[in-house]
Amino acid sequence: MIKKKYNTVNDFLQDPSFNNWVLQNNGTDINFWEFWIASNPDSKHLVDEAKDLILGFSFNKDFVSEEKVAFEWKKLESKIQAKKVKPKNKVAYLRYISIAASVLLLVSIGVYFNSKSSKITHKTNFGEILNIKLQDGSDVTLNSNSSLSYYNNDSRKVWLVGEAFFQVDKKVETHAKFWVLTNDLSVEVYGTSFNVNTKKKKTDVFLEEGSIWLKLKNGTDKKMIPGNYISYSSEKNEIVEDKNISNPVLKTSWKDGSLLFENLSLVKAMEKIEESYGYSIIFKDELSKKLSITGAVPTTNIDICIKAIEKSVDVIVIKKDNSLIISVK
Repeated sequence: MIKKKYNTVNDFLQDPSFNNWVLQNNGTDINFWEFWIASNPDSKHLVDEAKDLILGFSFNKDFVSEEKVAFEWKKLESKIQAKKVKPKNKVAYLRYISIAASVLLLVSIGVYFNSKSSKITHKTNFGEILNIKLQDGSDVTLNSNSSLSYYNNDSRKVWLVGEAFFQVDKKVETHAKFWVLTNDLSVEVYGTSFNVNTKKKKTDVFLEEGSIWLKLKNGTDKKMIPGNYISYSSEKNEIVEDKNISNPVLKTSWKDGSLLFENLSLVKAMEKIEESYGYSIIFKDELSKKLSITGAVPTTNIDICIKAIEKSVDVIVIKKDNSLIISVK
């Protein structure tokens, strides 16, 4: 944290870590300020005033330009110079200057947040995979039909909808945490490799390397070790699956452009195809549903994917409009 003493509202406003706490942008700063506020109850009125000032602005790219600030300040200076200040009016004059300086400070704060707190979002379409290098050095592979969001001044706290594979850069000197937030849970990590999937109204987490903590929406924590696969639904308020995966590639092969199946029912396999390409799946007979598939199919070419399924399972797959119709030969 930049400052050690906070005696005025400006001390809080000028500290980036305090602003991160107000805007809930950085897990480390949030923890620090919650502890600091609890330990300094006499400063609560200053904290509340500073917080209200920050939240009172609309931090929007069109809020105010630096040219506008300079223009308004010159107008103010001209008005001040035009006034002939008499000794008896000095107090009022100084008060006028003080108010003007305060207004300028608040406008400047708005400009600062405008440039520092904008949100960045990456999105993918069906059949598309995106590799992202975050500002902190971490790598993210974003699966199809997914989105990843974070603030440009803190890329170690991200919001995920869909599926992504993370290789988090470990910060040895600062021990800064990395957070992945979904509708069901948050993943807390320092540096490791893991997969997160939020599709189907639940969140699935597979840990490939390192260790992570899951903070579930029901208030409980769950520690994971390499090979662990946990599926949690906040809607059902339960852990749907908790098991170890002996072949990690089954959960992460998608990031290399293919889905790997190992004696998986065709119904389950086609659910993965549906997630990747966005096609509705229609089985024309019960027999085709009972078939199992072993092999790999691409995630970025639907025509090759269909041919691979037909060859592996000996079925017919017809692509019609936005559907894949499956039947036995």
